[in-house]
Amino acid sequence: MTAAAVALTVVAVLLALSLGVVTVALLRTLRSLRSVIDDLNREAGPLLVDLAGDARKASEGLDRVGDLVGAAESVTRRVDGASKVAYVTFASPVVKVLAVGHGVSRVSRRLRGRDSDDTNGSATNGHRPGGAAVPPKRKA
Repeated sequence: MTAAAVALTVVAVLLALSLGVVTVALLRTLRSLRSVIDDLNREAGPLLVDLAGDARKASEGLDRVGDLVGAAESVTRRVDGASKVAYVTFASPVVKVLAVGHGVSRVSRRLRGRDSDDTNGSATNGHRPGGAAVPPKRKA
């Protein structure tokens, strides 16, 4: 054997030993990785089941909230309708009653000999437009 053949044989043996060491290290790493994956599967399974249950409960809660919002909207529509009906029912008669009452009070004041509080169509409520009080009229 020549020196080159011996050198090549030594290099090949060293490479084979290095490959063996790397293979052993790789096998240890794979075992460790497999152990970590098994632990993860053991812990993640129950967590995923809990997560699915929580998601189901949240969905049911959202359904209930949706039902409550729908009921509130229904009540709002009914109250709006009732208030519109009450307004239409009472607004016109109430205004008419108030107008008749005002007219009756003006007529009764005139019949008793007092002028109405209205001068030129505007109510002064006993005061002049500048804010001074109007003196009461005396009968002669």
